[in-house]
Amino acid sequence: MATAAVNGVSVRYGRRTIFTDVSLALPPGSFTAIVGPNGSGKSSLLRIIARVQRPDAGSVSPAEGVALVVSTVNPPSDVTPRELADYGLALRRPWWRLRPTPGDETAVAAALARTGLDDRADDPVAQLSAGEVQRAWIAAALATSARTLLIDEPTTHLDLRYQVEILDTLRSLTASGVAVAAAIHDLTLAARFADTIALLAGGALVSGPPLEVLEPDALRRAFGTGVSVHRHPDHGYLVCLPR
Repeated sequence: MATAAVNGVSVRYGRRTIFTDVSLALPPGSFTAIVGPNGSGKSSLLRIIARVQRPDAGSVSPAEGVALVVSTVNPPSDVTPRELADYGLALRRPWWRLRPTPGDETAVAAALARTGLDDRADDPVAQLSAGEVQRAWIAAALATSARTLLIDEPTTHLDLRYQVEILDTLRSLTASGVAVAAAIHDLTLAARFADTIALLAGGALVSGPPLEVLEPDALRRAFGTGVSVHRHPDHGYLVCLPR
């Protein structure tokens, strides 16, 4: 299975350079958390990996089955998770084929099961929690046989329970070989769930294991404020707190 990757990419908006010469690979079965201050280019980097935005320089390695989930899009209140999960497949069907094929129905059912929504598949999203709606969007990507899942700020507007629920779902997908990359604001949640941290700040990217990247001096330079880093006493993952 091909690895989704960008090599030496740069992005400029007008006269403003967002980042330069950034490289990042997303191996199968990995979870990468992209972190950094607002405006550092996290969303732009995800769009470039998904090949929906062209970089101003550099290259994007071709990889099949890359899906981008923009979690700020709200579906109509009467749409069900089953209908939402069929969304990506519906875009691929000929205009004259309105109903899902048996293969599409099987793919949707499997995606709903993988995201824990099979028992809520036919409930309108108005009756679902924000976390369940997020999982329905993830199911829509999985139904298209996505092998690389990119998701922009999956925990935005969720309370702590649903933040953990969504990240647990994403983490579980890597066991089947899916590569996951998510832009995450909470450094502690990123450290807890991700194999790799990609810190994007000051126009450059540094990536590696959480213990190597989430270092107090690097975080102070990136965010412009002091950050203390501790080990969780029971589970060992890093806890990052503003000073």
